[in-house]
Amino acid sequence: MRRRTTASNVVGVSELLDAGAPGPVRVPRPILVALDVLAASVIGLFLTLFALETISHAGVPGPKWLVVTFSLLAAGCVATRRVAPLTSLAVCAVAAACSETVGFDRSSLLTVAVVLYVVATTYSPARSARALALAGAITVLVIMVVPRRVPAGGTRPDLWMLAVEASTALAVESLGWALGVAVHRQRGYIEAVRVRATEQVRAEREFAARAVAEERLRIARELHDIVAHAMSVITVQAGVTRYLLPEREKGTRRALEGIESTGRQALRDMRQLLGVLREEGASTPYAPAPALTDLGDLIAGTDCAGTHVELSVSGQARTLPDGIELSAYRIVQEALTNVVKHARTDHARVRLDYGDEHLTIEVVDDGSGVGSTGPGGHGLTGMRERAALHGGTLEAGPLPVRGYRVAAQLPVSPPNTQT
Repeated sequence: MRRRTTASNVVGVSELLDAGAPGPVRVPRPILVALDVLAASVIGLFLTLFALETISHAGVPGPKWLVVTFSLLAAGCVATRRVAPLTSLAVCAVAAACSETVGFDRSSLLTVAVVLYVVATTYSPARSARALALAGAITVLVIMVVPRRVPAGGTRPDLWMLAVEASTALAVESLGWALGVAVHRQRGYIEAVRVRATEQVRAEREFAARAVAEERLRIARELHDIVAHAMSVITVQAGVTRYLLPEREKGTRRALEGIESTGRQALRDMRQLLGVLREEGASTPYAPAPALTDLGDLIAGTDCAGTHVELSVSGQARTLPDGIELSAYRIVQEALTNVVKHARTDHARVRLDYGDEHLTIEVVDDGSGVGSTGPGGHGLTGMRERAALHGGTLEAGPLPVRGYRVAAQLPVSPPNTQT
């Protein structure tokens, strides 16, 4: 009872899910594509400048316009990487390789890493790893196989230098892939959390609905016992009165016979309905429904459990309708039960105030102010249902410094209207 109830937990989690709290902030896809186009334009500009200013190292040099074309094609794949990731990667890897073969600079190989990032975020790690292996093989093949033109006075790079260059290019591409895999796994984790939270909300909603239904069924059974007791008294009194009336009072006797017959039929119908409502194997209780006059026994039992309870009564104490007496007793019983279970204290106070129009119930302890209904518990839900059954209210929550308070207010008839 001390923690927020299951129903309130459901509402809180539902609000978080509706607000999108468990998920990442998702940028609309058109904006991402527009940003890719802008990035491709900037990369293409720099690659063009590099291609025009650097000295060719290729063994099969080509015209600068061809180098610029391949570089721009590789940069253009950055703009389409979210629209067609695998196709963009294939075109980018081939364009970068051609630019390296006939060009002046291998900066276009960086575009492969940029496209690989999106491939890794879009597809599973196993599939994107195969794409990385294919792109890396093309890069290594170009660096290791394509002949190099040796400048005058220079030396041809040996196998070790070529291996370092290939490893560096492959490391850059692998870095882009690794970042994409990390983002892919993070998104998968967040999505799993969202799914788990949604399932938990659905389960808790079902549990809350089931708890309310069970508590209402319990109230209905107790209400049946109260009404059945009253009907039994009415039926018996009608039968006795009919027996004691003189023979000449035939009209009155017939009226009493009708009351008795109707009462007995109502009792038979209610007992049949009760048999449907009760759980299989549950026996029908024959003890009278508890009332506020039985609080002494309840408090004595709580004292035996190690929690001393002080009871104070104010106002004009009187007998209330059976339904209100039962609901008030159950509210006090549930509140004291949770004090014993969760408050971690040996002292509690119960106050009853018989007002002209309301019965006020207050249960206060000086414990930790934190507790729980426990797994499967729905004490606070039941108390609210009992208060609402009679048009009353119930408040429950921790006190500002220490302790916990349960307060209920049930409408009753004024003393001068009691019969």
